[in-house]
Amino acid sequence: AELQPSGRMAPSCDREQCSVGESGVASLRRGLRGNETLTHLGLRYVNLPPADNSDSSLEPPFSLARLLEEATGLTSLDLAFNIARGSGHAVEALQRAIGSATRLRTLSLARCCVGGWRRARAVARGLAASTSITAIDLSHNGLGAAAPPPPPAGQQGSPRPFISMAVEALCRAVRANGALRVLRLFFQ
Repeated sequence: AELQPSGRMAPSCDREQCSVGESGVASLRRGLRGNETLTHLGLRYVNLPPADNSDSSLEPPFSLARLLEEATGLTSLDLAFNIARGSGHAVEALQRAIGSATRLRTLSLARCCVGGWRRARAVARGLAASTSITAIDLSHNGLGAAAPPPPPAGQQGSPRPFISMAVEALCRAVRANGALRVLRLFFQ
């Protein structure tokens, strides 16, 4: 990533060139504590497996939640192409971080593996609680992948449309969030 004179962080990493790494993001996160001047940050391809398939198991887990919690001045955060890891407390932390990010207006979690039920529900609940997010990109996350099976043959009445639990949680969040203006869901 590259810091521009305007105080914006321009996404300039691609999978072959990004050398920030997860430990670098941890340092950046600490540096962003209390920083109110940096408003835009792009961090793509930070925690994907290295292109050369080398072992990256020494890197600590990349916490999307901690970055959101500590980068309080950001209004735009692009975390596309990173893997939202974790379950349990990590997923709950992601929910709290999205819901409590008071200055954040745009968030990209495209291709972040948030399509599974627990992660999708956490993102949806955080989005429902958010009063500031006006645009979110959840493209390429497989949100519709876990749809329930169709009803048995011969079932009477008009069948309820079958959508995944992740999509259902997201629909509830969209209804609850009065600030949201843009929702990107390409290629689910």
